[in-house]
Amino acid sequence: MKKQIRLIALVLWLAITALDLYIELAPRFYVGVPIKLAFAAAFIVLWSIVFPPTRQHMRKWLFVLFVYYVWMLLNLLFFDAAFGREQVHYGINLEPFYTIRNYLRAYQRGYIPQIALINLLGNVAAFAPMGFFLPSLCRPMGNLLLYLPTMFLMICGVEVIQVVTACGSGDVDDLILNLAGALACWLVFWPLSRHVNNLLRGNRYDS
Repeated sequence: MKKQIRLIALVLWLAITALDLYIELAPRFYVGVPIKLAFAAAFIVLWSIVFPPTRQHMRKWLFVLFVYYVWMLLNLLFFDAAFGREQVHYGINLEPFYTIRNYLRAYQRGYIPQIALINLLGNVAAFAPMGFFLPSLCRPMGNLLLYLPTMFLMICGVEVIQVVTACGSGDVDDLILNLAGALACWLVFWPLSRHVNNLLRGNRYDS
C-alpha cells in the first residue's frame, strides 16, 4: 500500500512541478503570491511523501527543497512577470530607508496598500529561507560572522545584476530588508539547523 501511495505522490509531484515551471515561465500567465505559495506547499508535501525526510535521506531531501527554493527565488528576482520583470527599470536608490518610508506612508494613507505590503514583506521573506538552508547544508554557515557577509555579498550581487540586466532596480532598502529577513531566520532556526547539520555529519561519518 505504501508503494502505491508513493507512486501516486510521485506522479502528482512530477505533474505539479512541470505545471509550476510552465506557468511561471510562460509570459502570458500571471501567477500571484497565493498561487506561488500553494504550488510550494504542494511540492513540499508530495516530495515528503515520495522521499520521506528520514535521517539517512535528510541531505537529499533538504537539497531538493533548497534547489526548488533557489529556482523560485531566481524566478522572482529576474523573470517573474507578476512583479513587473518584463518592464525595464533603471532606478537606483542609495539612500537608506527612503523606499521603506515611502511604502509605509503609502500604506498609512491607503494608497496601494497591497503593493506596499507585498514589497515590504516580500523583500523580508525572499532570502529568509537561506537562514535555515545554508547552516543546515553547510556547517560553516552556522557561524554568524561568516553567514552575514556571505548573505551581504549575495544580495549585493543580485541588486547589481538586476540593474545591469534591466530587470529591476538597485535599492539599498532591498538590501536592508533582504538581509534583515535572512538574519531573523538564521537567529530563529539556528538551533534546528545546527541539529540538522549534526545529523547530516553523523550520516556522513556512518557511511
